[in-house]
Amino acid sequence: MSIKSIIMDKPTVVISACLNGFFNRYNGGTVSDDNVNALKPRFELITVCPEVEIGLGIPRKTVSLFKLGDRIEVIQRETGLNVTQKLLDYSEKTINNLPEVDGFILKAKSPSCGVKSAKVFGNREGTNILGKDDGLFPATVRRLRPHLPLIDEGRLNNRELRWEFLARVYLHFLFRKSSRDIKSLIDFHSRAKYLLMSICQKDLQDLGRILAAHRKGNFEQTLEDYRQTFYRILSRPIRKSNLLNALNHMFGYASPKLTPGERKHFLKLLQQYRSGQTDFVTIIEFLRAYGYRFNLPYLLDQYLLTLE
Repeated sequence: MSIKSIIMDKPTVVISACLNGFFNRYNGGTVSDDNVNALKPRFELITVCPEVEIGLGIPRKTVSLFKLGDRIEVIQRETGLNVTQKLLDYSEKTINNLPEVDGFILKAKSPSCGVKSAKVFGNREGTNILGKDDGLFPATVRRLRPHLPLIDEGRLNNRELRWEFLARVYLHFLFRKSSRDIKSLIDFHSRAKYLLMSICQKDLQDLGRILAAHRKGNFEQTLEDYRQTFYRILSRPIRKSNLLNALNHMFGYASPKLTPGERKHFLKLLQQYRSGQTDFVTIIEFLRAYGYRFNLPYLLDQYLLTLE
């Protein structure tokens, strides 16, 4: 059973307006992206467009990121207009006034919204490209809400990055849904075990100790302690070694029921993932199939397997 079929409402995701049908781009256009369009029905959407909201208009002269000294500045090269402070003020105010949200899908390569994909120039002439970085809006998200997942439509083309984004969005959303009482929180923790293990086993153990120390009548303190460690986990990347460890643990539930040849094939897949010859989404599909084949409800209830 997939996550999208077991929840009664949807995660809330902030999306760049031009990815959601608005004609807000610098040239008056919009963007129709297949990966974004496939995901949109799964979310409640809040649209943002920093450049329009600070008054740059549609259409408008393009802005770019410039590293001048030790600062990143956003400047309209043709006019010399510097909108850095306006963008920072807008970003901070907007992010601080958002309702509970679970992630961000933003416009690739944009100096206001790109996620590690906006060109950074080393001179005002735009002839010296230093590299790529976040636009000012996602950079502000990382500073104010470091536990929330960010992606742009370019990165959604990568199957593993798309899966990881969804995993983090749903983890945050399902945690929010489980925060009403200790029973719901324990159920969330049990079902999120291997997904959390794939990020950081030590933090997972810390979460277990927080729940074990819970005393009746002290749920608010338990929840706050759990939230702080949970947010720390969400701010970390999924590492291949941690994910392999989690997948191996899950394989242990199915391994005794498999033939020697099947076990050998699965272990070969793990090795191929370790060496970069396959992706972990393929391995997850195998584990999900074993869960159905051998009727392993604990395995099938794990959030790591319920993402699609």
